[in-house]
Amino acid sequence: MKKILLLLLTGIILSNGSFGQEDLPKDFSVFKVGKRVIVSWTHNFPSVKMISVQRSFDSSRGFQSIGSPPDPNLKDNGVSDPNPPNDSMYYRVYVLLNGGKYAMTKAKRPMVDTSGYVGNYGDVNVNNAPAQTTDFLPAGFVQSKYIFVTPDKYVRVELPGDKRKYDIKFFNENYQPILELKDVKEKRFKLDRSYFYKAGYINFELYADGKVLEKYKLYLPKDF
Repeated sequence: MKKILLLLLTGIILSNGSFGQEDLPKDFSVFKVGKRVIVSWTHNFPSVKMISVQRSFDSSRGFQSIGSPPDPNLKDNGVSDPNPPNDSMYYRVYVLLNGGKYAMTKAKRPMVDTSGYVGNYGDVNVNNAPAQTTDFLPAGFVQSKYIFVTPDKYVRVELPGDKRKYDIKFFNENYQPILELKDVKEKRFKLDRSYFYKAGYINFELYADGKVLEKYKLYLPKDF
């Protein structure tokens, strides 16, 4: 995934202020994986209010937001477009900063992931884009790309395909411990529903080499 994310700085338009070279977001990638399009990026901003992926039939106008990551301050992140209208859509990344400043990339069309790097990097799940409608998630809730609930009502874990050590901690709504997974070896697996006691929001913390990669939550439907 680093080969995809750590690309040359290019195609960035800044407005309402200027930034040093070290603050510019790095180039983003757009790959077609099966029927989906995965948009991923790396940024160096110290603080970000929002990041959204926008899609259009045209390279310069008519863009609409299709999804946002749960935590915009994660340096390496991405959003999946599970149902693109066609293979020739244009995608760009919009970054909202503090003080009304923003950064916006130039538009790109997706490339086919012939290398397999995207598929090996946890396979961004199809539920993290608000454009997808589901009958078991609360309206407006955006799932994590690492730990999420699938339509068959299982908790799915999909970790980056690198050599870092991963630990996962699950908590109930009151942040009382439920389950802890240490030094997870498998990159993709499902957790049986019996690990979780009741429906509702489950908080989790995902660690990579002892550092928090994501602190978020998932939602278990009532018939879970």
